[in-house]
Amino acid sequence: MSHYISFKDKGQWINNMLFRSLLEFSIETGELQASIEERTYLELMKKRVTDGFFWPGRDVDLEQDFPTIPERKFWSRVFFEIARAIFERKIGVHAQTYWQAQRIYLAYGLGNLFQESVREIEPTWHAETLDNREFDRVVNGRETRDA
Repeated sequence: MSHYISFKDKGQWINNMLFRSLLEFSIETGELQASIEERTYLELMKKRVTDGFFWPGRDVDLEQDFPTIPERKFWSRVFFEIARAIFERKIGVHAQTYWQAQRIYLAYGLGNLFQESVREIEPTWHAETLDNREFDRVVNGRETRDA
């Protein structure tokens, strides 16, 4: 079984095992990222996971399951940061590496999907992530590419 995570006509298929691990990573990363206002979204995700809201094979519709723009902004940032944390070996078990590229791809894709759902309302919005801050420093010449 798998989950189809969608927004409008865009989406991502994820098998149950990968989906479960991304949910766990989202909670772990969200714990580190959530502001006081965003804790509500994190607590709701924890409850959903505990209560079996995302049962195997259940599709996820971002408009229905994550109805507010602030919530989508939070999860966009979290999924982008999951991709970075896997890359930096800060999250997950890295004794074996076969899983890393696939999880990074899926986490980044979900970050993009959440971001697109926000951009429908706020066209120029982008998640404030470590990658974006680093890119900004390099592009604006505050640090060299070779550093």
